[in-house]
Amino acid sequence: MRVSVLLAALAVLTAGCGWSPPASPPTSTAACGPGPSEDAVSAEISMLPAGRWRETARGHAADCRLNWVVVSSGSQPDSAQQVLFFDAGKGLGSPTPEPRPYITVTARGDHDAVVQYQWRQGQDQPCCPTGIGSARVTVEDGRLTVLDPVPGP
Repeated sequence: MRVSVLLAALAVLTAGCGWSPPASPPTSTAACGPGPSEDAVSAEISMLPAGRWRETARGHAADCRLNWVVVSSGSQPDSAQQVLFFDAGKGLGSPTPEPRPYITVTARGDHDAVVQYQWRQGQDQPCCPTGIGSARVTVEDGRLTVLDPVPGP
């Protein structure tokens, strides 16, 4: 009896503190493989303005179909970048016509992603842009579809 009273009191106390059970562990992404091949990435980079582009990040949506590679033209925080999207290894291009700095991409749902853009405003230092916006992207009929206007200065 005493144990059940203690357990009930503990349940009430933890519920009042906002406790919730831990989330399920993240699913493994090992099944997705390495993403687009080096040749596929090189083919997409060849369509960018001339420069010394290097890969800085890559990722994929949960269903492994939509993949992306972020490339940069330098090592400074405000170096030009571009995000290149792929559908099962086939290049789809970029939602941004011109390279710009401060691009990050995150998976959203099973087959979508969100591209976050940042830009400097006023007296912002290169490390710390204050302008920020995002656009959702997905694959429809084998093409990259941008679901929101691409933000920017």
